[in-house]
Amino acid sequence: MVNRGDLKKAILYLLSHHTEDHLDRALCLNFLGKKLYVCARCTGLTLGFISGILLQTFSIITNLEQNLSLLLAIALALPAMVDWWTQSVFGRESRNYIRVLTGYVLGLAVTFLRFSNMTWSIITIIIFFIFAAIGLYLRVIREYGPKSDKYVGKRKEKLE
Repeated sequence: MVNRGDLKKAILYLLSHHTEDHLDRALCLNFLGKKLYVCARCTGLTLGFISGILLQTFSIITNLEQNLSLLLAIALALPAMVDWWTQSVFGRESRNYIRVLTGYVLGLAVTFLRFSNMTWSIITIIIFFIFAAIGLYLRVIREYGPKSDKYVGKRKEKLE
């Protein structure tokens, strides 16, 4: 049987992508009298995605040339990637308004991929995922590697 406390932590992590120690990186919403923490960047991304779809639906943005739409998508995605990368890899603390703003622009970027060549869109997404994987690896090394207080080898040394 699932422990109610563990289920609460799992839902918290699912919506905010952060443990209780880092909820300052999430937005706190009051929902039916309960606090609901949602990821700041994902909130911006969702709003940007919806905005991009609305702009295209109501013909405010009609038809972009393929290369222009790809370059625009990459340019708009870069601020979110740089913000996340410098925060994850180098330990810089971002602010929620920056996370929401860069997420919003990233959401718009995703909608512009609709106009670009599918092959180049997929290649671009793969490149961004590779950078994200490298960033995650470097973050784990920074947080849990030999130079970290959380390093398993240091805990064993302290016990002995």
